[in-house]
Parts: sequence; structure tokens; C-alpha cells
Amino acid sequence: MVKIIDLSVKIENSLSEPMKVELKRLSHKKGAKQFCRKVAWNKNSPLKIRIFQFIKHLLGHGKIKHTDFPNQEFLALDTVTMPTHMGTHLDAPIHYGSTCEGEIAKSVDQLPLDWFYRPAVKIDMTNKKPGETITKNDIECYLQQINYQLNPYDIVLIWTGVDKLWGTKEYFTHAPGMGRDAVEWLISKGIKVIGIDTYGFDKPFGIMLQEFWKTHNTNALWPCHFYGREKEYIQIERLTNLEQLPESDFIVSCFPLRLSGADASWIRAVGIFD
Repeated sequence: MVKIIDLSVKIENSLSEPMKVELKRLSHKKGAKQFCRKVAWNKNSPLKIRIFQFIKHLLGHGKIKHTDFPNQEFLALDTVTMPTHMGTHLDAPIHYGSTCEGEIAKSVDQLPLDWFYRPAVKIDMTNKKPGETITKNDIECYLQQINYQLNPYDIVLIWTGVDKLWGTKEYFTHAPGMGRDAVEWLISKGIKVIGIDTYGFDKPFGIMLQEFWKTHNTNALWPCHFYGREKEYIQIERLTNLEQLPESDFIVSCFPLRLSGADASWIRAVGIFD
């Protein structure tokens, strides 16, 4: 029996999300009246919506009333406004910088689809405390512990357990972060997609800034993100339910939307295994 585990948080306004999503709905009943008003094929009615203009062009003038629809209801229409980095999402190279490996960095619609449906391995880093760095040595030791040999294009999931803070302010501030050396090592093994169940891939914003203000070392600022200017790879942020996955022998599906020119995309990440 195949099991499918949802690895995506709900896209919603939350204490864990400083950014906001806005959803506006044209209701069924209001939509019925608006449709009839704009497509009543009245010569004096302003037609502002392209789809209505197109229908009028095809069908010509006629009559339709909102009472002609069942229960006087038409089809609802939602308009969603939100940043590309809300919810469970993946970052494209253009997010990290204007160039990658000396060339123009790719947007999300330019990424190879076969990166996003692959065998995966879960790295247990639940012992890491907020503000700590997940290092190359941490990753190597854990893979040796579970006797797993990385293959090129494996999807690597970093399990910290911080997703259990979702819905609280602490989710944004209390997390470990990936270290540059860990990412460099994974990329050297042919890995292209790395996911984590925290708000961001690097340490929380406040911790990075405090380190920078204390040391004036610019390497403290988003080291893994900026490494994406040197080597092409993809980060997935805000995963969840990684505890429900086995250590290995599972597939991750995490396809991005084909958003032309976008720096990131929302994904519905799932884990699949027998």
C-alpha cells in the first residue's frame, strides 16, 4: 500500500509568518449578478473584464438574468495576493543573486522538472538547538549512522522538528540553520534540492544579524543563500511532518508552479513510500 505524507504547511496568516496572504472572494450570488451585468450584452454596459469581452464577441448580444442560475448562484472566484516565499516553497537561483556560476541565474520556470520527483533521504537534526549550525560533519555522521550512500539528484530533507512551533512567534526565531560547509558538501555529491522544516534555510534572521553586529563578519549573513550564486541548487523552506517519513527509500514530489520569471514558487510537497 502506498502512503502519501503531506509535507506542506497550510498557507495562512499566522504568528509564524511576518508576511501576509490576502484572499478576496467574489461570492456565488454576487458573482451571478456581476456576470449578468457585465455580460448582459447591453450596449451601454462597460465591459472591463477580458473574459466577458471575449464571450460577448463570440455570442453577440443576448439576455441572461441571475435568476437563470441554479439557486441564483454563479461560480465563485478567488483572488489571492501573497509573496512567493509564503508557505512551503522552493527558492530558484535568481532569488540568491542575479548570476549563478557566472551566468544569468535561472527563474523558477527554467528549472528542470526532473529535479523535483526523486528518491529522498531524511537527515535527523532534531538534537540541534535554536541558533546552532548544521555542519558538514553533522550530515556525514548521520548518513554513516544510517548507512546511506548519497546518489546524485537525491532530495535531502533536514528534519529539525521546528515545524511543531508552527502557529507561534517562536517558529520564526527559534531554529537552527544550515551551514555553508554542509551545503557545499551536499552539492559536491550531486545534490540539487535540499529541504528543511524551518522558516528559513539559514539561521533565523535575528540570530544572523546579532552575529554580524557583534563580529562585523559579512559571512554571517545568509551564507547558504549567497552560496547559491556560486553553485546552482534549490532550497525548500517550511516543510512539515518529516517525522512521518522513513529515513530513506521514499520519493519526494515537490514540483514548482511555472511562474514566468519568478524567484520562487509555492509547492505541495509530499513524501511517497510503500
